[in-house]
Formats: sequence, C-alpha cells, structure tokens
Amino acid sequence: MRPRPLTKIVLTAIVLAAPGLLPAQTLVITPKALAIVQVEGGPLVGGYILIRSPGGAAQKWTATPITPDPNDPWIALSAVEGATPGTLSVYPVSWRAERRTRGKYRGSVAIRSGEATVTVPVEWEVRPAIAPPAFSYIAGPNGCSKAEGYPDLPLCTPLPIPNMLGSPLPGSTYVDPNFGATVKVMTGAPVFHTYSSPSPLSAHNKYLITYPENGTWDIVDAATGRFILRRAPCNQSFFWDAADDEIYYYPEGAAIIKHDMRTNKNSVLIDYAKQPEFQFHEIARGATGDTSKDNWISFWATDEKQICALDITHVKTYCADYAGSQRKLAYGDIDFSLISKGVDRQTGKRYVMLVAPPAMGIFSVDMANGRLKPEFRGPEGQEGNGNHNGVCDPGERCLVGSHLDTLEDSAGIQYLVMNGETSLPCEVSLSTYQLNKGTEMLKQVELGGGRKRVMTLWRCGPGWVDEHVACARAAPYCVISTQNATRRPNDVSQFAPTPHSGEIIVMRENGLEIRRLALSRSLLFTDGGTGNYWSTPRAAISADGSLVVSDSNYGVHGNGQRVTLIQTGYPR
Repeated sequence: MRPRPLTKIVLTAIVLAAPGLLPAQTLVITPKALAIVQVEGGPLVGGYILIRSPGGAAQKWTATPITPDPNDPWIALSAVEGATPGTLSVYPVSWRAERRTRGKYRGSVAIRSGEATVTVPVEWEVRPAIAPPAFSYIAGPNGCSKAEGYPDLPLCTPLPIPNMLGSPLPGSTYVDPNFGATVKVMTGAPVFHTYSSPSPLSAHNKYLITYPENGTWDIVDAATGRFILRRAPCNQSFFWDAADDEIYYYPEGAAIIKHDMRTNKNSVLIDYAKQPEFQFHEIARGATGDTSKDNWISFWATDEKQICALDITHVKTYCADYAGSQRKLAYGDIDFSLISKGVDRQTGKRYVMLVAPPAMGIFSVDMANGRLKPEFRGPEGQEGNGNHNGVCDPGERCLVGSHLDTLEDSAGIQYLVMNGETSLPCEVSLSTYQLNKGTEMLKQVELGGGRKRVMTLWRCGPGWVDEHVACARAAPYCVISTQNATRRPNDVSQFAPTPHSGEIIVMRENGLEIRRLALSRSLLFTDGGTGNYWSTPRAAISADGSLVVSDSNYGVHGNGQRVTLIQTGYPR
C-alpha cells in the first residue's frame, strides 16, 4: 500500500483549556479549521492537524472523526490516540473519495486531552475533473471490449492480419486490423532502432537510422527501405540535425561529432576537452532525448559535475554545477538529460532536466549571463512521508521519472510527458506536467497546478506493463507505446487481453486527443533475456508527428525483431 498523499495546511490556532481545567490539559492545535480539496475521481488529497502542548511536556490525546450523517463516515484518521507533540493525518475514506461527486462536505475532528476537547471543523470539497480526451481511430476499434474504470475500450485481442501468413517480410505493408493504421516493415531481423527518443528519423523523414544486432549502424531511405550507408559512424546517443536531413551528430569522448551524409565525412563540431573554459574529460547524453525544434541539445559532464545545454546553430554552451551549492541535495547516478522543445511562451525560459534518481533537477538557460540557472529539484511527490511543502528535500520521495520526454503544445507551453502513479485511484495514467508551474507541477490542473491526468493506462490488478514516451520535435504530438506481458516460449494459447497492452498510441496537444494506432504484435518470452528489451516497441516519432518508428518480433521466439514505420494520420 502506498503512503497516502497529504496536503499541509498553513493556518495557526491556539486552543486554550476551558475555565477550571489545569494548564497541563491545554493543547496547541494547528490549524483551527481544515480544508481538503480534491478532484472528482481522485487522486486522494488530505491534510494535517499538528498537536502540541504549550509547556512542552507530553500530553496524551484521543481523536474522533465526526460526520453529520452517521451512514456516511467519510473522515479517516491516521491515529485515534497519541501524545504531544504529534501530527494527525486527516483524509477522506479512500473508496468514498474515489466515488464522491462534486460538491462540499462538512465534518469535524474532536481532539480530547483530559477533560478538554477541541473540535476542528473539516471541509472537503470535490471539484469537477477536466473533460477526458477525445479517443480516435483510423478504423475500428475492432476486437476490443470495455473494462471498469476506463473511458475507452482497453481490452484488445490481436486480430489476424489479412492476407498474411507468419511474420511480415521486409518491405511489406499492412493495415492494422484492430485500429486501422498503415504499418510498413522496414527491415529484416534482427534489426532494431535504439530508444524512443531521439527520433531515428531525420529532420524531414528522409533517412532512418537502424541498429543491427551486430552493433553496427545502417542508414536507410525511409521511403523505400534501400540502404544508403552501412556501418555508419554513430552511437546510441546520436541525434539528427533539427533542420538538415543530411546532418547527424553524436558525442565521442568530450566532443560532439558532426556527420555529413553528402560527403560521408565526420568533423568536430566542438571538443570540450580543448575548450579552456570547460576542459571536460567526457560528456554524456544517456542515449535519450532529442534536440529542440531550433537545434538545442542537453548533456552532462560527470567528472566536472556540469549539466549543459548546447545551441548547435551558434555553437554556444551554457552550463551549471549540479553539485556545488546544492551538494546537500545530492543527485544519484544520472540516467539522462532532456531539453524542452523550445522556449516557454509564458516564462521565456528554455528548460533543461537532469534525471538522476532519487530526484530530477530542473534548470533554465540564462542567456544574459551565459549559464544554466537552477530552477528547482524534484519537486516533492504528493504521495510520500515527507513534509509536503512541495520542495524536494533529502530523503523525500520526489519526481524523477524514467521513460519520459518533453512536449511543446501549439500555444508554446512546455511540458514533461510521462506516467503518473497514484494510490487513489490505484492506477498508472498518462500525464503531462507543465514546467512553468515550478514546484506546483505535480498538483492537479483542476486545483491550479501543472499535472493533467490525460488517460488511464492501467489500474491495479493483473496486466501492469511498462511504457515508453517520445514527443515530436517540431509538432504537438507524442507517442506512447506499451509492452505485452512475458510468456513461455512453447505457450501458443490465446492471450487473455489486459488493458492497453502492446499498443501504439499517439497523443495530440496537451491531451486533447488520443489516437490508438496499432498493436505492436511483439511478444516477450520468459527466456528472452536482453532480447526482450529489443522486442519492446520503444516507439519513436518523427519531427512532424506523421510517422511512428516501432519494433516488433511478431511473436517469433528468439531474435525476430524488425523495425516498422506506422502512419499516424497527422498532421492535418
């Protein structure tokens, strides 16, 4: 059971003992009234009552929830007795909170010490949730059914691909029979693309970088599948130029290498080991994250504890020490870094993220002073045992993420797109987090924060799977891909469908529309080892949002992975 999320209320009241009572029975209660506000359907929100004795000596106390309707006891307490100093958590009864309709509900908590009783009024407001996204399909959905708690039809059985026996051949095209997207098989097996971001498609979808099992790199014509360059100089942290189809880059040592497809030659864009103001030993990108729409990237230098943003067009670098004055707020091992797709239209800031469990560092580019500026760390998660002030302090559960990317919507607002795990409702949801909300980015948008709960991916119960997120560099689209559960190699029985497993889904704008494109048809096997990772879809998306790159083994045991291109039907 996850810790219940609580919201600290900043009010103060000193409640004196009634006349004739001994001073030892006096309590100091904070706050004098408690207000709890949550969104219809969740997540669960609660509050605190702080209980102290003015003289500092320990006093025993008991607490009793009181509701006007005895048949509707909606107030839950973390304890019914204790001693000062103490903190009493107050929250709605979980199953009642999930089902409660919008409105205001009143009750109280009676706290008693000796003969003195203090009553703290509690108001619980349930606000309406924002409208869910529109669900769309190129065709269908077919072979899908409902499940409780989902607005769409999440249980889908793969239908046979018409006129196709066995695994599809390279160059073949088919229409997904469940959701209607056109899928083209680009390679034979075993060939993959790397991660969900950066996109393996060049600026205007001319080239596609593929990754054969032997560890080399091939570049193919994205329209025909014809090989353009075999054994291309590259590594998993490559990225295409945001404007020029003929240029891609990759880090090597402390340098950024530029490769020109026209001449098939490398050059050094910048070598930080040779720059007097940097002298980095090595730089890294974590094989994750794309350029911005205007050709900026992020990276870090581990030895020098620097997080940086590079303006590729002007070859200008901005850095910050991610240890330094924040050493007490130490980051863990860095997973990857990200950069926003552009400059946020509301704040004028370009954001850089350092994903380093147990926390995420958020920075912005300070053009005037030529450096990165720390914005905040985390922020503190709403579900956890911290102090719930929104700031990510040492030892607290904080926002960090793993499979995420950045999105710019049509209004120029910058977001993180990733999953959101909550205990009420007990689910993993596709969520967006508005970066310009700062430490309020985890608070629901209905409550003035930056988190939008877009759709339920899966709820508690069988069938929880992993997902990846990638967002288009220059258009307001993200692709979300989920994997199937593992099965035994000799198991040929029909899968019992679980919610949203093995799906390729595109989100338009900040959750305005969800388009379910296709089923990946990729199976993971109990003896698959590392091959299972390369059999996950790990879907990537083109800069304009028109194409999704995904991998599938089409149910073949062993190394049957191949790269596919899926038409999204966007932009329009």
